[in-house]
Amino acid sequence: MGDDSRTMTAALEAPKPPPTRYVEVRAAQGRPAVYRAHEGVVRVGRDAGNEVVIDDPFISRVHLEVRVFPHGVELVDLETKNGTHFQGARIRELPLKPDAEVELLLGKQCRIHVRLGDDGPRAERPAMARPSRDTSALVGDSQAMQRLRTLVGRVASSELTVLIEGETGTGKEVVARAIHAASRRAAQPLVVFDCAAVSPALLASELFGHVKGAFTGAVGSKEGAFRTADKGTLFFDEIGELPLELQPALLRVLEARQVRPVGATEYRSADVRVIAATNRDLEAEVAAGRFRQDLLFRLAVGRVKVPPLRARADDVAGLARYFASLLNATLSDAVCDALALRPWPGNVRELRNVVERAVMLADSAHVATLEDALDEAAPRGTLTYEAPAGLAPAVGADPLKLPFQDAKQQAVDAFERDYLLKLFEAAEYNLSEAARRSGVDRRYLRDLFKKHNIDLDAMRARRG
Repeated sequence: MGDDSRTMTAALEAPKPPPTRYVEVRAAQGRPAVYRAHEGVVRVGRDAGNEVVIDDPFISRVHLEVRVFPHGVELVDLETKNGTHFQGARIRELPLKPDAEVELLLGKQCRIHVRLGDDGPRAERPAMARPSRDTSALVGDSQAMQRLRTLVGRVASSELTVLIEGETGTGKEVVARAIHAASRRAAQPLVVFDCAAVSPALLASELFGHVKGAFTGAVGSKEGAFRTADKGTLFFDEIGELPLELQPALLRVLEARQVRPVGATEYRSADVRVIAATNRDLEAEVAAGRFRQDLLFRLAVGRVKVPPLRARADDVAGLARYFASLLNATLSDAVCDALALRPWPGNVRELRNVVERAVMLADSAHVATLEDALDEAAPRGTLTYEAPAGLAPAVGADPLKLPFQDAKQQAVDAFERDYLLKLFEAAEYNLSEAARRSGVDRRYLRDLFKKHNIDLDAMRARRG
């Protein structure tokens, strides 16, 4: 084993870059008639938000998905009434081989062609760091966190656009940073764009940039978030807050990877991977007319759902110890066990704030121990929810002790809950009447009640 005389070194030829693959969907009566994509999902159906729109009463609103991934392409029928057929047989899923060309029958009479091809050798891209696969920032050993780390590792290895979903405070930005750190773009910039913190009047300029003189006060040109993140990753925090009127412009950038600064006449390239996060139910937002369905399709190519802290209570002790260690403090087993019993409606962010405040209070003269500091930083009454579901008023922390976004979200949540309780009572506990009065879709309204843990049956039972 130690005989170096048997060791030899041979020069290896650099592997040739693989071809750039694409999928082409062709439909005689479709709009557009031919659609080509290199990655993501191509949707075919009656709905105007599809990439290929077909006006045929026998096919579904979203009938077929052509999913283009780095490892291959598959066709998926979305459990439609009249089905998708290939060579006379109804299919649910059909993987395609390289260079395949197939004809499908959608519904009763609509035929489309799906073809795979390549554009020749892929052009050399600027060197990027190899994926590190490091997801250590995602603290926790629960099964939910193990699944999350596995999923993050998978999506990080691709260039797919990713939508991260989860409640406020669950750590969606931490997940986004983990995806970036484990991707080929890790050595390039990660730019965070908070859709809720930018004035609507400045959103276009902040996103796409502007040229000198584009508007009053534009004394010089400015690169927007897309150009600043060139070759790297652009993270949209709270994408559900993006105004409806700006969503078409974002959709075009996601499709073409080109931006036009405010006041400019030419488009500029933007080699950017997009990751977006939201604490809203975007399907419900689409149903309510506040979010474009085609934009949701573009964002949700890869989908990551971050579990709330109550769904992984086994991680509370480890997280609390981790946050304390960042401040050179330690927590006893008894304290960690007590923390694990609390509901943590503000999720990981609330736990971190409590631990940090407790460590600071423990240094003061009137608090003897860290255990006492924890109780003072987070009194049990402010965290424990014991009243009947759907009837208790919301209780929150002092907004001046919270970051701006947390305080804003707390105020919004409190308003929504109070409005819903009064609305349901005024509608005499009838959900359809409540939807009519509020002008909100009935399904979305039900989702809002669920979001705020309001038990409609309990309210009806108590109305007498």
